[in-house]
Amino acid sequence: MHFKQPFIRQHQLAEALGVSTVTLWNWRRRGYLPEPVQLGPRFVGWKRDVINEWLEQR
Repeated sequence: MHFKQPFIRQHQLAEALGVSTVTLWNWRRRGYLPEPVQLGPRFVGWKRDVINEWLEQR
């Protein structure tokens, strides 16, 4: 699975991985998932390249 857009929103990533958004934040807090980027006051996402690399290492 590879993403093509520059940033991936949390709901897109959760859906693609088959987990909830709460699971994503738990993974992030535990250091399992890379840190997201703050793109606006209420908008965070992950850089596509970072997530694609993370997926390849899994």
